[in-house]
Amino acid sequence: MRHLTLVVRSLLCIAALAFPFSVAATNVALGLALAAGILSGLWWRGACACWRQTRLLVVIALAYALLILFGLLWSEDKGWGLHVLGRHWFWLLVPVLVAVLAEKRWRRNFLVALSTGLGLNLVYCLLQMFGYVVVTTDGSSASDATGHIGHIGFGFVYGIWAAWLLHLGLRLGGWQRWLVWGLAAWSYIMVFAAQGRSGYLVAALLAFVALVLWFRQRGGWRLMLALAGIMALAITAFALGPGKERIVGTMKAFSTAYDAQLNLLDSGESATIATHERLRMWSASLKIWRESPFLGVGTGGMPAAVAQQKLKDRFGAPYTFVHPHNQYLLNLVRWGVLGLLLLLALFFAWLREGSRQQRLDTEIGPLMLLSGLALAIHGLASSSLEEHFSAILAVLLLGASLSERIDKAPAGRP
Repeated sequence: MRHLTLVVRSLLCIAALAFPFSVAATNVALGLALAAGILSGLWWRGACACWRQTRLLVVIALAYALLILFGLLWSEDKGWGLHVLGRHWFWLLVPVLVAVLAEKRWRRNFLVALSTGLGLNLVYCLLQMFGYVVVTTDGSSASDATGHIGHIGFGFVYGIWAAWLLHLGLRLGGWQRWLVWGLAAWSYIMVFAAQGRSGYLVAALLAFVALVLWFRQRGGWRLMLALAGIMALAITAFALGPGKERIVGTMKAFSTAYDAQLNLLDSGESATIATHERLRMWSASLKIWRESPFLGVGTGGMPAAVAQQKLKDRFGAPYTFVHPHNQYLLNLVRWGVLGLLLLLALFFAWLREGSRQQRLDTEIGPLMLLSGLALAIHGLASSSLEEHFSAILAVLLLGASLSERIDKAPAGRP
């Protein structure tokens, strides 16, 4: 049992290290950790601990999982529904993480492994930016250097990490403080150099939240003002630099008619076109929901429902999509109002637990709150609960944060 626990812990650290580089390696390591955790009984021990400590969150998560499962019954495309169901398997990892990371030493090892991987990935992205490595991931190129993560999830991942590094730097002193703050600043630079506009919002808001939490609990307004000023200057510089065209293009999409945008792609205003395509997805999704407002189209019904709308792109070709780049609308279309309410309840319970765990005297600190808030914000422009990078990182951080709570529980309450 003891040796198996060590194996599970090692697999989780390997997954954290490989996370930014390889989807396959991460999934294999996490899958093996889950299997070993179930066979050894660690999963059950962690599940019982979660039930004792975070009952509301567990109940809502179970209700959400049952909705996904039963939503297959009224799905037109059962095959796609099973695909959607399979994209949620990693939520089963939370009890394993809680059980094996309850020891402070291993929580620290896990965070070090994750931070090492993310730090090395920044170097990799820099090499990509200057053409030394070539990446074939969608949404990643020399002009949009986001490594194997891609620009949709890049801001989510590094927005959380950078905000946590701000917290960590405030706890440390001397050269260690400047080292972690330097990594945070580098993360913000790379986020705003990429094309993920949702990532801009996630990164900026999480930085603000991390600083406000520290100021409310610890004071030190001079240090806060200095750090906030540095972060504001860095964000502003890159928002007016690499990110300016994307931010302006996003705003223009709300005021420019679609017909007038047909020539904008050739004139370099691709951000306007991309934003307008999102707006078309949202409009079509609302139309589909109005046709099935109570039950929705089921877990696997979205692609078929979109196909029935017979949409055309700007060139007149058939236009389709499997999700509307909005988690809230996706739930509404799949499962009606109940799906949306359960999603909001899940975020509420997550943020509620995170707000109760803002201890700034530990390495974990506000990670639970930051990960839940990032999911909620990122969900406005993506399927955040089902994306590999955003969902897996959120699950890993949720499990690690809950493990600290179990570690701090009074004797007799595991």
